[in-house]
Amino acid sequence: MLLIGHPYVASTPFYHVDSIEAIRHTPANSVIALYFSPENLDIIEHLRRNSIRFALHVKTPADAVIGESLGASYLIVLPKHADSIQKVAEHYLFDAKILGYIESTETLEHLIDMRLDGAIFSDAIIKIVS
Repeated sequence: MLLIGHPYVASTPFYHVDSIEAIRHTPANSVIALYFSPENLDIIEHLRRNSIRFALHVKTPADAVIGESLGASYLIVLPKHADSIQKVAEHYLFDAKILGYIESTETLEHLIDMRLDGAIFSDAIIKIVS
């Protein structure tokens, strides 16, 4: 299981952006995080064209399938949506890793029980504004 942002495990933070301009304010080789929505398709296309790894926050299995098809490296899900999305990812053999979004280690056991690929703690996502 991947642990991103766990206090005991070193990991690289993700950078949440809301514009192409904001990407320019992130370190080289960053993982960019953004919400999957039609409004962000231009950012996603920019990330794809420039071979920048990215994570998409998704809510439904359909969003997850689209995110996988768009080339996301990670799909970030809330625990309440995680079980159904993980099942779809396993069935279709996603390349993207399913990360449960959590606030504290108390929720980690729940993600382990769901057999998610990993967990991302809220502190591991740094907001970048342009």
